[in-house]
Amino acid sequence: MIVFAPLILAAALHAAPSSGAAAVLHKMAAANSWVKTYKVRIHFDAKVHSFVSLPLQLNATLYYKQPDKMQIVFDSVPSLAKQFQNFYASTGTPQTWPKTYVVTLEPSDSPDTNTVTLRLRPRSDSNLDYALMTVDTTSYGVITQQWMYKDGSNINVSQSNESGPKYVLPDRQEGDFHFPRYRAHVIADYDEYDINVPIPDSVFNKQTQQQ
Repeated sequence: MIVFAPLILAAALHAAPSSGAAAVLHKMAAANSWVKTYKVRIHFDAKVHSFVSLPLQLNATLYYKQPDKMQIVFDSVPSLAKQFQNFYASTGTPQTWPKTYVVTLEPSDSPDTNTVTLRLRPRSDSNLDYALMTVDTTSYGVITQQWMYKDGSNINVSQSNESGPKYVLPDRQEGDFHFPRYRAHVIADYDEYDINVPIPDSVFNKQTQQQ
C-alpha cells in the first residue's frame, strides 16, 4: 500500500534498475524525503467472502520510519487481519524496492502521459510472481497496486493521496484480496497524519497478532 533522498541513489547504483525506472524511483523518494516518520489512524470497512459473507470493521494505527520500517497495530485483531498486517509490513518503499525487486518501467500504449507503471519482480525465491505500481507523475504518488502470486492469489488496490508541499501520502485505499480460502473487498480511510514525530524502534518489533 501502497502507502511512501539520497538513499535512492545508493539503492539504484547497488541494484541497477532500468534507467527509466531509476528516474521514477528517485522522484518518488524525493517527493517524501522530508518525511522521516509518521503515524496515522486508519479505519477499515471490509466485506469478507468465505463460506459466508461477513462485514468487518477494523481500526488501526500505522507507523512508519524511514527508509522501510512499517508496522500496523490493530485495536483488535481477528485472525483475518493478519493478511492486512503482512501486506502493510511487506510492501516496502521506493527507497528499498531495488534491493528486494528487479524494477523496470513498463511500456505503455496509453495516451495518458500523467502516469507510468513500474514492474517489481522479486530478486529471491518468493510466492510473489510480480507487482505493478502505477504512479501519478504530477505528484509521484502511487495510485494503483497489483500484487500477483504464483498460486493464483492477487491483491488489487486503487489509491488516492493527500499531497502537501513536502509529502505525498495515501488518504484512501480500496482493495480486493483474492486468496484460495477467501476473498475480501476492503476500504481504508486515513485520518490526519502526525509527521516527523518520535517513534521508538520497539514499535516495529511488537507482535500484534491476537489469537
